[in-house]
Amino acid sequence: MKTGVQVSSLKPLLTTEAQVYEACKKMAGLGCEAVQVQWVDPSVSVEAVAAALREVALRSVSVQDFYSLVKENPDYYIRLNQLTGGEWLCVSRVPDHLKSQKGLAAYVGELRALQEKIAPLGQRLCFHPVAADYAPIDGVVPVEYLLESMPDLQLCLDLYHLNRSGYAMPAWIAAHKGRICMVHFKDGKDGKLTPAGQGGTDWDGVAQACVDAGVEYGFVEQETWDRDPYECLGEALRWLNGQLGR
Repeated sequence: MKTGVQVSSLKPLLTTEAQVYEACKKMAGLGCEAVQVQWVDPSVSVEAVAAALREVALRSVSVQDFYSLVKENPDYYIRLNQLTGGEWLCVSRVPDHLKSQKGLAAYVGELRALQEKIAPLGQRLCFHPVAADYAPIDGVVPVEYLLESMPDLQLCLDLYHLNRSGYAMPAWIAAHKGRICMVHFKDGKDGKLTPAGQGGTDWDGVAQACVDAGVEYGFVEQETWDRDPYECLGEALRWLNGQLGR
């Protein structure tokens, strides 16, 4: 499993071209094998984001954002993913207004339309569930419904949300072997996010379960911090690589 950083971790530091370049340089310095791009301020052109990644030889495999935002401006996200070399366009959460059996069916239709739009560009669609997406709606678990309805759909699995949902992470990952293209390692303690491996999460067997399930990418993520974010991400990345025996 290749490891790297979910760029959303640095949102306050991604508001100008200069900041984006500096962030890319510092992430590359952490030893990232890849990144996932999210929450770069839209005032920064997609060309500038792509150039910053190229300049430091950092590879993005995916662009992610909430589905509602991608729906509002699909061309921006598709273009950003295309220029940064991403294979996966990742959308997050089931919108509140679609949280019913009828709504889920409509959501599948919308996701299929997006899938068809990006396929000719060599991009694939993946879904990032949040904790609420594991809670049954009219007796149906949204994540399972989407996977059953869309055989080609892959998951970007945020382990923080999966853990909050009460599932045993290694078992859930094993049960969905072949359907998870990337994983977010995020941790917390006492209501605050911490570098992965330093919070209250039981990580026993999780990294190995990801390897056994064929997960290609594992990204550390921490959107809030009370000290230098690059130190936090570096510590998390070293921890994750240690979990993988590196």
